[in-house]
Amino acid sequence: MATTTRRGFLAGMAGLGTLGALAGCGGSNSGGTSLEYFQFKSEAIDLFNAMCEEYNAQSNNIRVRQNFQADNVTALRVRLVKNTMPDIVSINGDYNFGSIARSGVFYDFAKTDLLDKVQDAVGEILPSLGAGADGEVNGLPLSTNGSGMIYNKDIFDDFGIEPPKTWDDLIAAAEEFAAGGVDPFYWGFRDNWTGAPMFSSISGNFLPNVADWYQKRLDGETTFEDLRPVLEKMNQIAKMGNKNKYEVDYNGGNQGFAQGKAAIYVHGTYAIPAIRSYNPDINLGTFATPADDPADTRVVSGVDVALTMGVEPEHEEEALDFMRYLMKEENVLAYCKEQVAFPTLKDTETDDPALQGLQDYFANDLIATYSDHNFPQGVNLNNYMQQFLIDHDIDAFIKTLDTQWDKVAKRMAATA
Repeated sequence: MATTTRRGFLAGMAGLGTLGALAGCGGSNSGGTSLEYFQFKSEAIDLFNAMCEEYNAQSNNIRVRQNFQADNVTALRVRLVKNTMPDIVSINGDYNFGSIARSGVFYDFAKTDLLDKVQDAVGEILPSLGAGADGEVNGLPLSTNGSGMIYNKDIFDDFGIEPPKTWDDLIAAAEEFAAGGVDPFYWGFRDNWTGAPMFSSISGNFLPNVADWYQKRLDGETTFEDLRPVLEKMNQIAKMGNKNKYEVDYNGGNQGFAQGKAAIYVHGTYAIPAIRSYNPDINLGTFATPADDPADTRVVSGVDVALTMGVEPEHEEEALDFMRYLMKEENVLAYCKEQVAFPTLKDTETDDPALQGLQDYFANDLIATYSDHNFPQGVNLNNYMQQFLIDHDIDAFIKTLDTQWDKVAKRMAATA
């Protein structure tokens, strides 16, 4: 893959808009160092405020203030153009992170000890998306999510069905639910992105190494025809479930599943807080999307919150000190408990009962990365996938992906 230069990256961002206002924690710090913590999780503002306040109280000469930015990728790019990189940044570990990291603007944490306690497989996720140079790790994983299948334990118990271990078991269970008058799956395809979790969790089992396959696709060494078995499985289960699937959006999907309208919900653990907001008493469980052979089953996981900073930070030691504080075990666990996420540190586990079905996969490093996180922004996967889930035309979907991918790859190569 061609590497974008920092100069080229910044020049490309020059036309973007202005920033939102500062908000957050910490006051002035006369005579000390003031740090900006630039973060994007609206649901975590209060928790990060509390963490900033605790850190500020115990620090003699460092004060951290939180700057919440909902559209933090756009805002961050503007800051890079203006050469006003925030001191500490939180960012979702997706394609945007990898794209920015490849431009060489992020710090290399491989030269610190902050990665020593991170689970091995989790530590590989961010570098697989992109890095400023070979061997660099440009972010710290604070929390991860798991994408598989969320299920209603009470419905499973009513039918005497255990979480399936193979794909055939999943289909057999789905058919039994349907025969008993219960929709096996609840879908909300009105929002174009809601098929992506299914795509990622099935391909995570199918591809031995997700990031390697997408690199080969970028290099022109393969085509999306390789993923036909993945698309066949998507078709198989997408045709089962609620008949109004094209009228229901993501929020409606969360609400419908919370109301007990189906046995299984194919989304990541990020959906659990929303489901519980509609029904706090719902008895939820999770299981990994099963492969044909249980030995091939993986949980697809992404870094929900990554911490990073600029490649040449003005306050390097002070920023590292705050990140060291955030990465302390008690703080990682506190964040993950509130946000229903998986902790990233070795020898740590979630105690949320809904997540227990995925926990062993994390403990045994049996995780894969999201396929959709490897798509360049110019390839509008979600729109194409939404059409596929309407017409179920595998040939057309493969042709569209290959055509659009090649166009974007050609443009990327020309501007590298």
